[in-house]
Amino acid sequence: MPENEIDWPAYVREFHETRPGSTERLLSRAVAGDHTPYRWLVRAVSGEARRVLDLGCGNGPVARELHGRWVVGVDTSAAELAGAPGPKVQADALHLPFANESFDVVTCSMGLMVMQPLPEVLSEAARVLRRGGVLAATVPAIRPLRRTDFRILTTLTTRLRSTPQFPAGSELTEIRDQLRAAGFDVLESQRERYAYQVRTVADARNLVHSLYLPGTSDSRRDSAAVWLGERAEARDGLEVAIPVRRIVAMRTKVALH
Repeated sequence: MPENEIDWPAYVREFHETRPGSTERLLSRAVAGDHTPYRWLVRAVSGEARRVLDLGCGNGPVARELHGRWVVGVDTSAAELAGAPGPKVQADALHLPFANESFDVVTCSMGLMVMQPLPEVLSEAARVLRRGGVLAATVPAIRPLRRTDFRILTTLTTRLRSTPQFPAGSELTEIRDQLRAAGFDVLESQRERYAYQVRTVADARNLVHSLYLPGTSDSRRDSAAVWLGERAEARDGLEVAIPVRRIVAMRTKVALH
């Protein structure tokens, strides 16, 4: 399905109402060295930061990593929020129900590519951050990948007849300029390759049912999962690469728009 024909708000709403927790079930098992994407994200949060806002919090994996901190989760999905710990608010990232400069840090795990329009979301994040506060976010990336990754990913997407899609595209190519316009200085943009281990068909289903694939039926997802799981069982396991980009920016000035 062409991206310009997708009703993204409806798709995202239905996806998370019917698959709450699917993102955490995938990413909590994706590792690079000693960390998951969630642990990598929270490493950007200073030990002195006490007031954290987690945008698109889902069922709360970031809050669980930041145990001991005061973390407020915000999400539009009631089904996701039902599994989140601590204080949580059902709200849109475009209209946050908080006063100016209420937080030391805003985190967002794998959410900015879904929140639209992104420039307005970043401006709202800047509004609720104190000056000198930090925005730390992870988003999908298209690299780094190993040569062996391409074979698995290409065959899997062929069987799914789609690649993962997002409202903002597969790479947030304009995010540096958008952050600057919202009043941020970009401190860091790094990429990491995470590996998700598939050993069974259940592992493979966990992967394919966590992907945004508008127009792809559950039966096609299941067919691709059976292929991947059976191949993994025959080889005593397969790694599926998940490239992730981490962006860290400091709110230093008033937004330009």
